[in-house]
Amino acid sequence: MSPQIPRRKGAAYGLPVNIPSVLATASDVQQMISHGINPDGSLSPEAIRALLKLKGIQIRTLAELHGMADPILHQVINREFRNEAVENVIAEALRFNADRMWGRRSTNVA
Repeated sequence: MSPQIPRRKGAAYGLPVNIPSVLATASDVQQMISHGINPDGSLSPEAIRALLKLKGIQIRTLAELHGMADPILHQVINREFRNEAVENVIAEALRFNADRMWGRRSTNVA
């Protein structure tokens, strides 16, 4: 029988070491749920940002991976500028249907 390694303090019940980051993520998810879906079924900018953060995706990194400038992604997320190709990149990163996420059709995201 191999000796068991004692667990770290705070890890006895599977608690993460970095509690503040978990609480911040939970706060982002709560914010997304409370006002994340627009009346047309599309996701609000706050919801998109919260989902990107939840998945650990930075807008700057996403833009660089696709050869874009990150201000363009911010403008598309904020609905200041409409670009279907950029919308598709963001939806693909979140693994959502782009038409439903951006409200291109009348069906809801949820």
